[in-house]
Amino acid sequence: MELVTGVNIHFIKSGKFKTNQIKVRFSAPLSEKTMAGRVLASRMIETANQLYPTSQQFREQLANLYGANFSTSVSKRGQMHYIDIHLSYVRDAFLSKKNVLTDQMLELLKVSLNAPLAENDRFDSETFSVEKKNLITELEAEIENHFYYAHQQLNHLFYDQADMKLSKYASVEHIKDEDEATAYQALQDMLKSDRIDFFFMGDFNELAVIEKLEKLHLQPRQLDVNLFYQQPFSNVVREGLEQRDIHQSILELGYHFPVRYGEREHFALIVLNGLLGAFSHSKLFTTIREKEGLAYTISSHFDIFSNFLRIYAGIDRKNRTRTMTLMSRQINDLKRGKFTTEEINLTKEMIINAAKLSQDRPGTLLERAYLQTVLGKQFLSIEDWIQAIEEVTKEEMTTVAKSLKLQSVYFMEGRE
Repeated sequence: MELVTGVNIHFIKSGKFKTNQIKVRFSAPLSEKTMAGRVLASRMIETANQLYPTSQQFREQLANLYGANFSTSVSKRGQMHYIDIHLSYVRDAFLSKKNVLTDQMLELLKVSLNAPLAENDRFDSETFSVEKKNLITELEAEIENHFYYAHQQLNHLFYDQADMKLSKYASVEHIKDEDEATAYQALQDMLKSDRIDFFFMGDFNELAVIEKLEKLHLQPRQLDVNLFYQQPFSNVVREGLEQRDIHQSILELGYHFPVRYGEREHFALIVLNGLLGAFSHSKLFTTIREKEGLAYTISSHFDIFSNFLRIYAGIDRKNRTRTMTLMSRQINDLKRGKFTTEEINLTKEMIINAAKLSQDRPGTLLERAYLQTVLGKQFLSIEDWIQAIEEVTKEEMTTVAKSLKLQSVYFMEGRE
């Protein structure tokens, strides 16, 4: 249901879990101008507020609420940037008093959004300085994670649009450009302009919850959520090479594909990727890692929202040419249909089992609820999704394989 235009409430009744889950998602178009401010605002929301002005006081209050959790996270999908607030706490069934914790958690949410630790339209300088410094330290540590860095470099090579090249946290340079006032304004913009989705999973008094949310005084807003990013394939393969003082080298390939979300080809691509590099029986793993012994780690995955399939491997630098040749050969074998019915069936079984297991995770259920509202008729129930996977044919897989075109190559050359 809509609280006001652009602000939605989703109730998911479930007795599966010992905790109630509340998730608040702020959705906005991906933009390098706004991402850093949004990330810093999310850090301030989860750290302190005017009622609990230090992190210690905030955490002590959560401990008093039977060890409740209040945290934020950042993500992106296609052309959208998300800030999520996560709240979880013990369900009423395990307490003597009813609805008490839900009221207290919603009050905590209200304070965090409407009374953040700020004055004169600026976040508290001392707290903001600590959070900004911590975030920069974390991002610099991520850059030292060689696979994270290599992934980012392949993104830079693959994507045309500047916003798509960035990580979900923007960059260290963007973070450094933000201050107490700009990050505070980012929070106000989120409250005023973002699409907001409230998810309640567990056991709730729906009328009481709606009444509480109305006290947030959120105003109507218009925002079209456009997840899908598309760019044309370029005949020029974009290559990047860097030398680093590390033991392991990293090779990454980026393939462009024209498949759209929800099409028959989408499900063929899921099975194809499973056979290529998502599982221990996959072609890349069994051939390049096990048989040839060329890779320490190797895998593939794809992003249906931006038509990008990535293959990556950790290797010795002397094996670069041989590994790349074998990667290309696995793709070509899939294009020629050089795989068996048994391999297809095993891959389908692995994919379906993973999907069924994921239904036992609160995060998966909440994410599916969000996609259902955003994608509408394109979104499939888990039963229909499984059926679509089961119906994928070998011919459909080879057709999709033929649509894969190498767009970018990145090699991080280590010293050995």
